Amino acid sequence: MKKQGLLTRVLAVLACLVTLVSLLPAMAQADTRPITIEFNARELRGDVAPQIIGGRTMVPMRLIFEALGAEVTWNDATQTVVGRQGNVTISLTIGNRNATVGGRAVALDQPAQIIAGRTMVPVRFIAESLGATVEWDDARRIVRITSAAQSRMRSPVTSELRMTTGGATFPFPLYTRLITEYAAITNPRVQIEYASVGSGAGIRGILARTFAFAGTDAPMTAAQQAQVRPNEVLHIPTVMGAVAVVYNLGGIGSGLRLTPGALADIYLGRVTHWNDPSIALLNPTLSLPDQRITLVRRSDSSGTTFIFTNYLSKVSPTWRSDVGEGTTVRWPGTTIGGAGNAGVAAQVSQLPGAIGYVELSTAVQSRLSMAHMQNRAGNFIAPSGEAASAAAIIMEDASFMTHPTDSIARTAYPIVGITWILVHRDQDNEAKARAIVDFLRWAVVERNLEPFATELHYAPLPETGINRVRRLLQSITFGGQPVWR
Repeated sequence: MKKQGLLTRVLAVLACLVTLVSLLPAMAQADTRPITIEFNARELRGDVAPQIIGGRTMVPMRLIFEALGAEVTWNDATQTVVGRQGNVTISLTIGNRNATVGGRAVALDQPAQIIAGRTMVPVRFIAESLGATVEWDDARRIVRITSAAQSRMRSPVTSELRMTTGGATFPFPLYTRLITEYAAITNPRVQIEYASVGSGAGIRGILARTFAFAGTDAPMTAAQQAQVRPNEVLHIPTVMGAVAVVYNLGGIGSGLRLTPGALADIYLGRVTHWNDPSIALLNPTLSLPDQRITLVRRSDSSGTTFIFTNYLSKVSPTWRSDVGEGTTVRWPGTTIGGAGNAGVAAQVSQLPGAIGYVELSTAVQSRLSMAHMQNRAGNFIAPSGEAASAAAIIMEDASFMTHPTDSIARTAYPIVGITWILVHRDQDNEAKARAIVDFLRWAVVERNLEPFATELHYAPLPETGINRVRRLLQSITFGGQPVWR
C-alpha cells in the first residue's frame, strides 16, 4: 500500500511537470513590459494595459475602435467583435485566426482573446483596416497611430446645422475649444453656439427647449425632472475639475494654507481679518495683513456655487444647518457678487483683501493667487487637474451624479466637481439628435477632449465614467429608435 501511495504521488508530480512544460511556449509568447499607445500624438489609456502576445500588440477593443471613430459591438453568444466605420465593417471572433474586413476574409497573426475580463484585439490590424498608419518605436516601446485626414471627418447630418446651447460657466473654456475643433471636422458643418450663462439658466433652457443641450454643474431636482415627464433629461458627465479658492493679498502669491474649518468660518463671517489666528497659525512664514476680508460670490444661479457650497456643507455642520447647498444660497453677512466665473475673478482681482471661488482654468487665466486647501487626509493640496483626477479615481458613485468633494484620497484636492451635459432622452429633431450624440461621442467616448482638458486644467473622466457616457448616449432616441449608430 505504501509503494502504491508513493507511486501515485510520483505520477501526480510528473503530470504537473508535463502541464507546466506544455504552458511554457505560450508563456514565452507574452511580453509584459509596458507599452504606450499614441493616437494622433496623444496617449490612449484603457483599464487594461496593452500587451505583446505572439509578437503582436493587443489592446482593449473599445479603446482602439472608438479612438478611430468606429462603432463597436460585442456578441456574447458567438464571442464576436464587430466594428463599423462608414462602409467598413470588421469582424473578429475570440480565438479565430481569420477575420473579415468588408466581407473579405483576412488571416490574423494573432487572434482576438479575452484577458483580465477584457476583449483584446490586434491594434495594427484594426488601425490599418480603418485607414490609419501604424509605426512601432521599439526603443521607446510606443505604438504610434496616425489617422488619415479624411478618416477624421464626420458627417452626422446631411446639411449644415446650427444649434443653440448654453449653461454652466465652469466648463466654458473647454467647451469653447471642443466646439471649434468639432466644427472643423464636420462635413456638412455642425456649428454649436454655447452661451456661458450659468447652470441655472442652462436648466431653464433645456426645460423650455430653447437649448438643444445645456451645461450644468448642479443636477436637476426631482421637481424639475417632473416638468418634462414622460420624457427624461439625461445627465451626461463630460469632465471634472477643481474649484479654486482665490484671493487678493498684496505681496502674497499662491500657497496660502486654509483648512476646511477656516474657509467655512470666513464665509460664515466668523473670521473677518486676514491675520486672524485661525489663518496665521497655518501660515507662520507669511506676514498676513490686518486687513478686512471681502467676500466675493456668484450673483447668478451657479453650478460652481453648488460645488462650493456642497463642499462647505460636508465639512461644516454649521454651514450645512444654517446655509446649505445650492446654485444660489442666502449668504451670511455682507458679500459682493460677480456674474459668472469671469465676474468673480474680476471682482477678486480688483478688490484688495478679497476672497472668492472660481473654476481652476479661470483662476489660471486671470493669474489669481490660489489657496492650498487641507484635504481629509490632512495634506495641503494646490488645485490642479492631477489633484482633481485623484478625487475621480476613487469615486464610489458609479452613476457620476454626485460631486467628489471632500475626497478621502491622500493627494486629492478637496473641492472638485463634475459637469454635465443635459439632453432629452427622446429627441424631437432627428438632425439635432444625431449631431448631439455624435459630438458627445467624439468628445467623451472617443476621448478627443482629453488633451484639451489637460491643457485647460480639467480632469478627464475615468474609465467607469466613459462607460456610463456610452450607455447614456446609446439610450437617446428619435421616433422610438436609438440615435447612436
